[in-house]
Amino acid sequence: MLADHDEIDVVVTAVTAVGLTVRVDGLDGTDGADGTEGFIDRAEHASWWSAAPQAAVGDRLRAVVLDAARTPPRLSALPDDLRTARSLRHTEPLVRRCPPPAGGGDPVDWAAVEATLGTPLPADYKRLVRTYGGGLFAGVLWLLAPGCPEPMYELVAQAAEREEILAELWAAGEEKPSELDDGTTRLLPWGYAEGAGHVLYWLVRPGVEPEEWTVVLNEGRGPLWEAHPVSCSRFLLDVVAGTTTSFYFTGLDDIVAPADRTRFAPNAEFFGG
Repeated sequence: MLADHDEIDVVVTAVTAVGLTVRVDGLDGTDGADGTEGFIDRAEHASWWSAAPQAAVGDRLRAVVLDAARTPPRLSALPDDLRTARSLRHTEPLVRRCPPPAGGGDPVDWAAVEATLGTPLPADYKRLVRTYGGGLFAGVLWLLAPGCPEPMYELVAQAAEREEILAELWAAGEEKPSELDDGTTRLLPWGYAEGAGHVLYWLVRPGVEPEEWTVVLNEGRGPLWEAHPVSCSRFLLDVVAGTTTSFYFTGLDDIVAPADRTRFAPNAEFFGG
């Protein structure tokens, strides 16, 4: 069954004056058609807004579900809608479980931040910062954010600091993740485990969209790494919900008070502002 914000492959089965009838070609990345139909309004196809070719029967498209309650479900094939859906897919359920501050996060000049870092950032991360700001989830996992007054939890400052720290460790002989062997992949930190010192990174690969970056964890007091092929918002949601597969965040109920498990504490609680 389709749900809002699902990202799916579809095949065009009919072209009309008002849009496209499509068949869903497998849900959640599975192979083969499942028979579900959807509709893409012509304004939700790139040809309406640009010089892209008109759609034709048999075209395969990447689409996102805008409204699963309609019959047939309404879809979009626009890149902006795909990025928006990726930012909402796990931030919305996280907000339901872990309410954000009433005022949301502080404004961020994302163009300046991304220029400094030398890369675009995932849409879901930017939505998290807009919704929550930087701060502590579930009493243990800190979301790094631009503009935090404490450099330990500031995104840009930590990107530079962690690059230096890792370079020193690897120069001293500590083994680096095999994913970095090609020399073109880099690590960019986005989270920090309070107390334990674990650092959460994105694995930034050339040619891979930020929304597809893998989350990797480096343990705080050792050389071990964990890889999770999920977004940072999905990783946070799993920690808060108690569904994480990370060795380092299981058993939180033994160390985190029940009231803190679904609580977000913003930077202002720790650093004023």
